[in-house]
Amino acid sequence: MINKSWSKASLFFFLMVAVIGTTLRAAGYFNIPLGYRNLVHAHSHTGFQGWVYTIMFLIITSIYISPEKLKKGKYSLQFKLTLLVLAGVLVSFSLQGYGLYSIVFSTLFQVLNYWFIYRFLKDTTETLSTQYSLQFIKTGLYFGLISTLLPYAIGITSAKGLNGTELYQSLIYTFLHFQYNGWFLFIVIGLFFRFLETHAPAVNSTYIWCFYWLFTLAFIPATALSLLGMSFSSHLLFFAIFAAFFQIAGLICFLLIIKQMPFKLKSKSYLSKVFLYLFLISFVLKVTVQGLSVFPSMWELAFFEKNIVLAYLHLSLIGTISFLLIVWLFELGYLGHSLWTKSGSMLLILGFFITEIILVAGGLHWFYSQDWLIAGSAAMVSGVLAFIFSPVARD
Repeated sequence: MINKSWSKASLFFFLMVAVIGTTLRAAGYFNIPLGYRNLVHAHSHTGFQGWVYTIMFLIITSIYISPEKLKKGKYSLQFKLTLLVLAGVLVSFSLQGYGLYSIVFSTLFQVLNYWFIYRFLKDTTETLSTQYSLQFIKTGLYFGLISTLLPYAIGITSAKGLNGTELYQSLIYTFLHFQYNGWFLFIVIGLFFRFLETHAPAVNSTYIWCFYWLFTLAFIPATALSLLGMSFSSHLLFFAIFAAFFQIAGLICFLLIIKQMPFKLKSKSYLSKVFLYLFLISFVLKVTVQGLSVFPSMWELAFFEKNIVLAYLHLSLIGTISFLLIVWLFELGYLGHSLWTKSGSMLLILGFFITEIILVAGGLHWFYSQDWLIAGSAAMVSGVLAFIFSPVARD
């Protein structure tokens, strides 16, 4: 059985991501004891692997894997070993950035990741095909599997002294696309549809399959959308337009699905519904912004304004991915309905809105305040910390 308290380990990594992010934003006010670039790498790796990966591990195994298969597949051992390795990832990247120890821990993580993907796919082969949510999740796992090949290409390119070249940057952007637009996003969307399977089973499945195929067919060509800032972007424009068209068409199907959702969704916590609606808003905005990036007038903002890029990444990784994962923390009882969770939810949401507004306003050259950005980041730190102190829900 999955122990509910294990989610606190995932939330701890989420806390570390928030703390490092706040530290990076406050770097102009005091000397950071660790290297700035090292902390940037620790921030991203801990966010992807420490927070998102581990909590997805707990959620999808809790939902789709029976207690018998959980025991047979040694999922608890997998999770515990992964936590140990990820502690090494956090420390090694913070101290040395990309180096011997961080590469060793990252490689060990990938070995454990392969084990998990293999066991999960094997243990869900007999699951009813009518669960369209599982189709999204399996697709996400396959995209995640492909994404693990890209770091090897990045390493070879780096070893040849091509750091900073367009080839190197293109591999980085492709890797990130496969991670948060493929692996993580498809699993999160699958979990959204699992929520509908549970709470709104009358939703028309035709729209869901239409959405699935449009987004799946668009995924590989959508890599071009991440590379439009490169000098060779003219050669990718056809694929970028194709992907943008399919994604917007898929978004229309998604909006038709939302339209069919009952206004009063049943759930175990009203807080889960708050995060659910924030996920929906964030996802619609994310896809819209990504589609608009195909227009030349948007390229400068989408690829050369650092604050706009950061706002988009946080919209994807916090507003879309993390908020939907938090929905399931409430639904599965990993977070109870207490003063801690109410306060934590308010602070996390407030911090997210503050940082997004400041980043977007700064990117558009309207208004920018580093102090407000730090305050928003600190609010998110406090929110996640409150989640950690929150007791798990009673069965």
